[in-house]
Amino acid sequence: MSTSYYRLKPPVTHLRLEEGDGHDRLTIWVNHANAGTLTLRKEEMREMLDCFILHEADNECPLRSYWGGADRGAVVYANENDLPDEMMVISEYGELLTVAQVKARDGAHRKDGWPTELFGYEGRV
Repeated sequence: MSTSYYRLKPPVTHLRLEEGDGHDRLTIWVNHANAGTLTLRKEEMREMLDCFILHEADNECPLRSYWGGADRGAVVYANENDLPDEMMVISEYGELLTVAQVKARDGAHRKDGWPTELFGYEGRV
């Protein structure tokens, strides 16, 4: 099992998600200028984020991750060099993250030993 992380579809250059109690706010930057903020119900956010994904083949998306086994933990690799840490990516599961946040998952383990790809990440304790 692996996870692909996709870049934002141009001309969108940045997204910021602010989670609220009943609604979330998604601020959108187009060509580095704030284009506005959407207020959406939580259940609408995944579908909205899908609108901003530049779908690419697995060997062309910026980042991928997979479970490397209990000893190795999560494995994160980049399909291209020099990705800016602040660059936004969206996982195939609808997570909005920076490149740095995805790279920080490299080597992550779950306390219960299950693959991080299944349920999320946490450090080994």
